[in-house]
Amino acid sequence: MYKKHFLIYFTLVFLLNFFVMPIEARRIAVLFGTNYQGNEADIPPLELCEADAKLMEQSLKQYGQFDETKVLLGRMVTASNVKKALEELAKTTTKEDVIFLYFSGHGTYQRDSSAPNGLRNYLVMYTRPHISDKELNDWMNGIKGKVVWVFDCCFSGGIVQKGKNTRGAGDIPVPENSPGTVIQNGDQNFYFKDAVLIGSSDANETSIEIRGSINHGIFTYFFAQGLNPANSDLNNDKTVTLYEAFTWSAKRVTEKAKEFRHKQNPQIRGNASGYLIAGNLKPITPPSDNTVPNVVTPQPEVSPNPQPNNPISPADPVTPEEPPVVDQGNYGKIELVTTILKSRQAGQNTMDPTEILRKNRLGDVDRKIRVLVSGSEYPTEIKWLDEKQLKQVSGEEIPLGVYSYQGKPYYNKAAYIVISKVPTGVHEVQIEADDYPVIRKVIGVEKNKSVKELIVASLANYGTIQGKVFYKNFEQPLAGQEVWMPTVTGVNLVFKMKTTKDGSFWFLNLPPGDFYRLKVSFLENLDLDNSFLKVRPGVVTKVDVVLNKKSVKDQ
Repeated sequence: MYKKHFLIYFTLVFLLNFFVMPIEARRIAVLFGTNYQGNEADIPPLELCEADAKLMEQSLKQYGQFDETKVLLGRMVTASNVKKALEELAKTTTKEDVIFLYFSGHGTYQRDSSAPNGLRNYLVMYTRPHISDKELNDWMNGIKGKVVWVFDCCFSGGIVQKGKNTRGAGDIPVPENSPGTVIQNGDQNFYFKDAVLIGSSDANETSIEIRGSINHGIFTYFFAQGLNPANSDLNNDKTVTLYEAFTWSAKRVTEKAKEFRHKQNPQIRGNASGYLIAGNLKPITPPSDNTVPNVVTPQPEVSPNPQPNNPISPADPVTPEEPPVVDQGNYGKIELVTTILKSRQAGQNTMDPTEILRKNRLGDVDRKIRVLVSGSEYPTEIKWLDEKQLKQVSGEEIPLGVYSYQGKPYYNKAAYIVISKVPTGVHEVQIEADDYPVIRKVIGVEKNKSVKELIVASLANYGTIQGKVFYKNFEQPLAGQEVWMPTVTGVNLVFKMKTTKDGSFWFLNLPPGDFYRLKVSFLENLDLDNSFLKVRPGVVTKVDVVLNKKSVKDQ
């Protein structure tokens, strides 16, 4: 009888433990790479995409403890095989799993009126059909767990230059009977809302692969190195998070691209906090080092007027899931080049008597700024730069405009903020400034190094338009092209400028509305397709103007 009861008890305990026992998380990677060699669809061949996929698999196994990897190369990179692989993940993954998806190859655009911004993005397969962003999103719908998609490709271009290949195919489609089109990038995330997205370049940039010393796409080359804890474990907890790997590698991608006179700025979207990509799967919090006290002079408080309640949150916010930064005596520096204007008189002149009285009481005083790094203050210096100095520091030609006080015009200046003795690690930087929304930015700090970020901000209840003008594709920017908005009537607002060397133009601190319209000077009597823009408070509206005609002077 005793034995019988014991067996029943043992069986019940075993079954109970079995059902409540947590399912061990799997680390799964599916990687696609094709060079398009021998394809019959006239797709420009590449050389190094398949080597990229192999390198990424090797690094994930070596540093990331990914024991389930699947790699499809060359002719195997087809729409049907991608769909099959993703649908298999949807059937087998759990919310505890870590899933890493990767594609190396060409990207392109196609005009589609049903797409959210009028253009459909495609991953170019070895053979047709290619995969649209919507299809990719639909096939991923059932995948559970922490998911990241890494793309080493661009979305236009196809121009081969000496020593490098661009990973794009074809010109940007422009409607018939139109001199050009306006592509609104904005900050919308139309697809993949539950996944982290990492792109090897910005929306209007091409990604390059380099033969010789690197023999890889430059993004994959550095991102694979970023999986090595010896390189990117910024907070010394023996673990590499996705933020650490990205911030470490993105800086080096941008620097290497400049050596080839190319502009390539990797992007990250979505909440990557707590995504442990390599090293120990459980972070080891290192002891703090109090032998090097971090003496901080308190920053001036932001003026007590009510702060705008529309903070500008980053596309990639840091949440408590991200391992914390511990002060161990390893420090770096953060440089923030901003468009925060110096005088509190700056901005559009208004006829509102209440606003006029408020500004008169203020006088021509400097704006107060306070910066928090992961919730703490560190030694901070603020310099005020004119347009010429701003260009020297940032490389961007941003028209700051003028402001008026007591009937006299003054040139605006913008804040250049230097924060010293910041502990190494991934931080969320918060900027509080009089009359501006709260601005947040995720920044990785390395030991004994300085990281520089451009922060484009608009006054509270105002917005900004940032754009570039190109000819046919994103490899041919048009410099000196006059861009203007005939619908702007405000005083002290810049509404006409010539594009800079890389085709850029900027219009800061615009009143919100959906009445803005872009024109280009030599086509002023012709309507650009999709030229009406909406400006929202606290938002930078990003646009690309792609022309299929040049002015006489440009031809």
